[in-house]
Amino acid sequence: ESARQIERPLPLIARAARAYLDVCVFHPFDDGNARSAFLTLVFVLAREGVALDGVSLLRRVTFQADEPQDALALTRYVDIHLSETRRNTAASLDS
Repeated sequence: ESARQIERPLPLIARAARAYLDVCVFHPFDDGNARSAFLTLVFVLAREGVALDGVSLLRRVTFQADEPQDALALTRYVDIHLSETRRNTAASLDS
């Protein structure tokens, strides 16, 4: 469900966050899966041609797949980083 679907469009940020949380639920490592989940999120964004300038909020906070508020926070954090990347890109183009 992380791929763009014409019949059921879902925003990229929501798809990336969902993929992250899916890895948190299904990934087999007992010692944690934040790195794998993060790589999945970055892959979903990259597949759509999006790269983030920074990821500090995403790497410092732990998100639990079974906590509804964590899904909202993760989506918000991805949006914050994406907005910052877009601002930086626009500023560099204006220079």
